[in-house]
Order: sequence, then structure tokens, then C-alpha cells
Amino acid sequence: MLSLDEALRLSRENQPGLSAFDRTARAFEEAAVAAEQLPDFQLFGGVRNFPVTNGDAFSFNAERSTARFVGIGRRQTPGARRRADSARLLAEASAAETEREVFLRQIEREVLIAWTAVIEAQEQQAVLQNLIDQREARYFAAEANIPTGRSNAADAISARAEIAAIRAQIADALGAEAAGRAALSRWIGEAASRPLSGHLPVCRLQNRQLARTSIESHPLIELAQRRNSVADRATDVARGDRQPEWGWSVVYGNRAGGQSDLLGIELSIDLPFNRGRLQNRRVAQAGELAAASRARLEDRRRELLALLEQAMALFDAAEARLRTTAEETYPALRAAEQAQEARFEGGGGSLESVLIASDRTTRIALDLVEQRANVARASADLFFYTDECPS
Repeated sequence: MLSLDEALRLSRENQPGLSAFDRTARAFEEAAVAAEQLPDFQLFGGVRNFPVTNGDAFSFNAERSTARFVGIGRRQTPGARRRADSARLLAEASAAETEREVFLRQIEREVLIAWTAVIEAQEQQAVLQNLIDQREARYFAAEANIPTGRSNAADAISARAEIAAIRAQIADALGAEAAGRAALSRWIGEAASRPLSGHLPVCRLQNRQLARTSIESHPLIELAQRRNSVADRATDVARGDRQPEWGWSVVYGNRAGGQSDLLGIELSIDLPFNRGRLQNRRVAQAGELAAASRARLEDRRRELLALLEQAMALFDAAEARLRTTAEETYPALRAAEQAQEARFEGGGGSLESVLIASDRTTRIALDLVEQRANVARASADLFFYTDECPS
């Protein structure tokens, strides 16, 4: 027997999607270490002032300036720029970790919804099978009462046709159960084929105002905040690009013909003469993107609060309807059905009246199954927004 707690636990294990976010975070962390390092040294060599025309062509000894050289150098990226880029990558790693939490919350909601679909389909099958048992008993009663005139052949044929229609409904419910198990297997694998405990998740918020406040710590809000951090660090990177990068190299040259060798030292530096149209524009771009990220954070906050209010309203409506149906409508119709049965068994009334009363009761019984499932589905949404465990 598979319990809901076990299904939720299994859904957190061996999930390639969760593993992908873990690996993405580690990738950014590795890149952050690399970003803070200076570039590798460059080794270079060649020939300078090598004649290629006239009678001295391709001679190392013809020109005093001809030299074979080898050198080493490196670009010196400013430390502030490297640290800013490293911080941006670490912020990306943190965002990936938070995306993992969002995905985990989504998985748990999907498990609750799939679980509810399976239980709903099983309860529908039970109601319909009970109806078939009743209809078969009434079919035999109709056949037995044909000689007495209390029923006719049409009543018996109608009862048999209704039994066939109910079996078709059971087939639909079996298909719905199979679809629910398939959705469940997406997250828990072969365990989805095990019998379920029959428990439907219900999430009743203990403190709704606290639930509204807790939206601030929802993974989707935290993800938006992490994206803000990434955008801010990207702005720091753009500012760091305004610091000129410089480089150096040391060159050793060898000249032929017994001439002295040469040593050269070179320095280079970027000249940001076009800063107003280049570096400053990039800083402005990064600043606008950071402002857009902050706007998205506020939009996401408002969206989640609205969705939470919607989920609470749907839960209240589903629970109120379920309470009315379970406490008032179903008992009244069941009592009416029992009265018609008693009247028919006592020699009064008609089989048709009994079947009509039975149909009404069955429809409400199926409504009860659906309404309980609606409460569970609304609970899944409340669980997603508040993380209050289903019970």
C-alpha cells in the first residue's frame, strides 16, 4: 500500500530535473573560480625584419635588424572586473539552486493532483459498481413481477440497458485511473502502480494572514530576488569594464653574424576615448536590466498574492459545496430513494419511480466524489503557495 507521504518522498528522489539544477549551480560555481583568475600567459615567437627581395632575400645575415625572437606576455584584467564577474556567476549559481526549490514545489503539487485523480476515479468506480449491483437486483425483480402485472418487459429491458450504460461509465473511470497513475509515474516511477492508501490531501490554512505574509519567502519570490542579484552583479561587471585593461610582454631577439642579442619590454593599455558611446552605454544597459528585474519581482509578488487569494476562494467554495451536498442534499435524496423502494416492495408505486430516485441519488453520490476531489485539488494549490503540509 502506497501512502501519500511515501509518494511525496519518492518524488524528491532520483529526479533528473532536480539533478540538472544542482549541476547547473556547480557549473556556475566552477566558472566563478575561473573568472577571478588572471588570463594565461602567452608565448610567442617569430622573425623580425627578414629580407624577402633583392639579392639579400631570405638571408639572416644581410640585415643588422633581422632577428629571431621569442617572448612571453599576459593581459592584466583589473582585479575589480574579475571579482565582479565572479560575483555575477556566484549569483547565477544561487539562482539555479532556487530554481531547484521552485521545481521541487511544482513536483509535489503535480504528485498531489495525480494522486487525487487516481483516488477520484477509484471512488467513481465504487459508486458505479454499487449502482450496477442495485440495478441487477431490480432487473431480476422486474422480470419476476411481469406475470403479476406490477412491471412489464419494457421495465426489464430498460434496467438491462442502464446496466450496460453504467459499465461504460466504469470503463471511463478505469481510463481516468490509468491516466492518473501515468501522471503519478512521471514522478515516482513503478511505485505508481501500487495500491494507494485512499487518503485525499486536504490543506486547511491555520492562519490566512500569516499565509499571505509567507508569500515573501516563496521560492518564486526568492528566485526573482536572486535574479535581481544577478542583474546587480552584471551592473558591477559593466562598471568594471570602464577600467582600462593593460598588458605586458618580454621579448628576446637573436641576431646572426655575431651581433648582440636584443631584449624588449612592451606595455599596452586600453584607451577608452569612446567611453560615452561604449562603456557608459553598457553600464546604462545593465542598469535598465536591473530595474526591469526589480519590476518583475514586484509583479511576481502581486501575482502570487492574487493566486493565493484565488486558491483560498476556490477551496472555500469547494468545501462549502461539499458540506451542503454531504449533509443536506445526499441524505435527503437517499431517504427519498429508500421510501420509493419500501413503497414498491410493499406493493405500491412503480419500478420506474424507484429507478428515477436511484438515478438522482447516484448522480449526487458521483458529485460528492468530484467535490471531494475538488477540495483536494484546491488543497494542492494552497500547498504550493504556502507549503502547509497536506493532512
